Amino acid sequence: MSDRGGVFSGHRWFAGGARRFLSGKLKSAGVENSLQEADWILSRLLNVSRAKLFACPERILTDSQVAAAMKILRRRASGEPLQYILNEAYFWGLRFEVGKGVLVPRPETELLVELALELLPRPFSPIFLDWGTGSGCIAIAMLLERPDAKAFMAEKNPLSLRWAWENIGRHGLQRRAFLWHSREAEDIPSVKGALDMVVGNPPYIPTKDIGSLMREVRDHEPHLALDGGEDGLDFYRTLFRSACGWLKPEGTLVLEIGGADQAAQLRRMPPPCLSFIKEVSDYAGIPRCMAWRYFP
Repeated sequence: MSDRGGVFSGHRWFAGGARRFLSGKLKSAGVENSLQEADWILSRLLNVSRAKLFACPERILTDSQVAAAMKILRRRASGEPLQYILNEAYFWGLRFEVGKGVLVPRPETELLVELALELLPRPFSPIFLDWGTGSGCIAIAMLLERPDAKAFMAEKNPLSLRWAWENIGRHGLQRRAFLWHSREAEDIPSVKGALDMVVGNPPYIPTKDIGSLMREVRDHEPHLALDGGEDGLDFYRTLFRSACGWLKPEGTLVLEIGGADQAAQLRRMPPPCLSFIKEVSDYAGIPRCMAWRYFP
């Protein structure tokens, strides 16, 4: 490798120059948050915080760290999600292990956790179902906020189950989180009439739109967690039917949604046993979550 804008001095690679070099290469490869991802790569390799990285731009990378950085760069430039490469993602201020076969946790899903925690009953010990748990990030965040709660975590994808189990163990929740390999909504029999809440981030991308997603998502993340059928609402129909059998009277169904058009349709879809109670939008004003209460 040659000297590029102060990356090297002799054969040494400095953190500050490496940050500029990696960010530039990532930007050229079409990575939107190139500087943030460069920081993430270097923070991981140097085992320092982002603040420490800023404070010590003269820090020298070892040969093995340089080689690792270049390997990560090649994989990321090809479109592979950085979270898969590093086997980690951050959600709700927590670290989760992720990799091939599981949906990468998104910041907007934290709005779902906020709404679910707001509506989760107090003061008694609630039981909830996280349908389509993926990495387990939703249920784990909720359980850590509510030490009195217990969760069923249902997931269809065997690859995702592996990551959910790793994260349950990582956060010490084996006694309060029950992981369930659920192929269909109907095969979750032990929760019938027992739940205070059903929460989930169902697949909501219309099938025809999958091909237009960012390449990181389209080519690497599981379509099983993305494809919501022709209109993106197939799994909402399933959950509306099933929630009325799972929930206790006055229990709540809390779901992430795909925007204003879906919100308008979802207001009209639920059966009479589910009464709409709240909608939450993100900072851009896009509807992201909706909640219904069950009245038998």
